[in-house]
Amino acid sequence: MALKNYFEMLNQPQTFAVDSLSLENAYQTLMARFHPDRFVNAPLVEKRVAEQVSVRINEAYQTIKNDLSRAQYLCSLKGMNVHERRPMPPAVLMKQMDWHEMLEAALATADTVRMYDLREEVTNERKTLLVQMQAAFDEKGDDALALELTRELMFVEKLLQQIQI
Repeated sequence: MALKNYFEMLNQPQTFAVDSLSLENAYQTLMARFHPDRFVNAPLVEKRVAEQVSVRINEAYQTIKNDLSRAQYLCSLKGMNVHERRPMPPAVLMKQMDWHEMLEAALATADTVRMYDLREEVTNERKTLLVQMQAAFDEKGDDALALELTRELMFVEKLLQQIQI
């Protein structure tokens, strides 16, 4: 199996939008073919190759299946570094600061109602970002916007992990 990008490997279009059923079927088909258990009685070299291919198939599947990982990977394929230190738009920074203050206040007072409200607000923002990202990546081909939205999603995902209810 020649080195291909993850989308090619799983025979998926190189888009932010994903057909989950097609992705799952492609993954299952490849794993049925390359799973190391199929190579138990094979020569050592074939076993090692099967293990390496299996790992790469799993990496591809996990990357494409996850919204944030897929966006980051798409950016990297276009030569964009999502971790590059660049200023965020002021409105995004203000929203981030507001959410952090809300989180700190809710944690300080053990206010679960505030935590639920914050989680709902941030989850809704995540949904909005995903729609905008699909438009930026797939419809508009706006790489700069796709990068900015991916960086916003990175923050949103991290914040959602911090909201423990």
